Amino acid sequence: MKLHNKIKSIGLAAIASMTLVACDVELLPLNTVILENYWTNKDDVQSVVTSCYSALCGSDVITRMVVWGEVRSDNTEQGQQISSAGDDLKYILNGNILETNSYCTWSAFYTIINRCNTVELYAPIVQDRDPNFTESDLRQTLAEVKTIRALCYFYLIRTFGDVPFTFVPSIEDAQNYVIPATSQDLILDTLIMDVESYMMYAPKRYVIDNETSGKISRNGVFALLADMYLWRASNAKVTDPVKRNADYLKCIEYCDKIIAAKIDEYKEDRYGNLKRQISREIYAENGYPLIEEWSEADQTSGAGYNAKAYNLIFGTGHSFESLFELSFSSNEASKGTTNSTLSSMYGSNSNGDNGAYLAAAEGVMPVKPIANYSNDYLFTSYDFRGQEYLRWHDTDPYNIRKYVTNSARVNVGTPSTWSVQQASYRSEMYANWIIYRFTDIMLLKAEAEVQVADFIDTYVPDTSSVKTRVEKVYDNQYTTSKEYYDDVFNIVDAVFRRSSPTAPATARPNKANLRIKADYEQLVENERQRELMFEGKRYYDLVRRARREGTTSNVVSKLSQKYTSNAPAMRIKMTKLEFLYMPIAENELKRNKLLVQNPAFDKQEKNHRTGFKD
Repeated sequence: MKLHNKIKSIGLAAIASMTLVACDVELLPLNTVILENYWTNKDDVQSVVTSCYSALCGSDVITRMVVWGEVRSDNTEQGQQISSAGDDLKYILNGNILETNSYCTWSAFYTIINRCNTVELYAPIVQDRDPNFTESDLRQTLAEVKTIRALCYFYLIRTFGDVPFTFVPSIEDAQNYVIPATSQDLILDTLIMDVESYMMYAPKRYVIDNETSGKISRNGVFALLADMYLWRASNAKVTDPVKRNADYLKCIEYCDKIIAAKIDEYKEDRYGNLKRQISREIYAENGYPLIEEWSEADQTSGAGYNAKAYNLIFGTGHSFESLFELSFSSNEASKGTTNSTLSSMYGSNSNGDNGAYLAAAEGVMPVKPIANYSNDYLFTSYDFRGQEYLRWHDTDPYNIRKYVTNSARVNVGTPSTWSVQQASYRSEMYANWIIYRFTDIMLLKAEAEVQVADFIDTYVPDTSSVKTRVEKVYDNQYTTSKEYYDDVFNIVDAVFRRSSPTAPATARPNKANLRIKADYEQLVENERQRELMFEGKRYYDLVRRARREGTTSNVVSKLSQKYTSNAPAMRIKMTKLEFLYMPIAENELKRNKLLVQNPAFDKQEKNHRTGFKD
């Protein structure tokens, strides 16, 4: 691919005065002559770093995070406004993907990568020129751009597999950036080493509190590393179980760093707010400081007006549980930046019945509320998330509420039919887009722990001699599979109980029903789907499991429920692991003759524009 974008920058004065990264910065190309005069001081560096954050907020980027991570999953189907979406989204919803589809383009991510490469090249030069740009400033800057760059590449390899890879910036159009794709395994190895080399230079906290989750902090770096290690460990092609186990342990290690930091932050409670926010019951019994969803004081005849966790995490934004989220704001000082992607994909209006391009898949909700926990359906009538995340209809698709509402109201218990609860819809979509949050990390850890437990049972029969252990935040060590499995259940129980605070034992996961590894795998997978629905995670979770098992059988089982109109054809296609990745865009293949098309799409027939619902 030719990375043909020239170096871009922004107006210095506007950015230097901003306290939070805005998502509306206009960028101007600079030629090499201007570049020589541009990189002179600290503000020059900061302006381009800010442009990296700003580009992450661009609709092209967030749209692809939604399409690549949610639209291809079993979480979504066509919404009430699908006729306004254009054909390409319909094709993907029906599994009909070709290299001509606009969502196969990746240029928005490479634009950000190129800016990060440029900062990495020029920031050390500025450090020599400007005494105000200290060595500490340089190290923090490099920690930020290395992490942003790794995040972009991580999206690309999870979506496309092997992709063009370089840390060298494209400064002039004349430069030759026609390069072949690099294997995703080599890219991932390089990214992990690169990020780890500067991870401790990322700030623990920023002076402005919201920037701690609105910019790259140390916890944000740890979250990305945990995610990348879990992806690397989940590779059936790596036949050495010890090597894979070591990567699972590294995932757990980085998750534990975040958990320990959050526990310390809760205990410190600098502003005196957390003691009122955190569920004392879950913290006391499970050990995790999670924002309380509903307290006894909020209960009035079974109706709740305070879905506290939802309102703080997805309504207000930059909550205690947030690790990294992209900021949008109605603040006139930052010109007001709407999240247009979520507005069109999920909805944004005062009438929640209107729907949007996407809706929740019918299979996530039973026709009538169920009181008892079941693997057949995600949400019981006691689970707040079922009413916070989507709106049930008798006939229409289940409209998505997550992000669309800035506050939620729930009705719990065992009514005979789903009730339509009132919620405060955003008149304009200013919702932040969350990349990583605390419960995501907890569940990544649980997924890794299931695999470590299996390693102990399968490869290390004498558990007393196990040397590769991971320390918990409570200073004890796990040496047996039972200890790992116990912690897996504890994590899932904490996340589930937070969202089902009034549920009886029959409406919660039952540890007695968990007997083998597959039971625990399904427990974690179901909870991740419930907790992280519509956050761009689900499809990558399915692909990660397929990579780990070396088979697409689970993905086929999940997605065949969605592809009802062409299920036989889709089952045949999805038998190939390569089909789980997107095809390389046709324009990129023409521009870069060194690229080779994904073999699952190489000989596929051209799109005849059929097979989708109007």
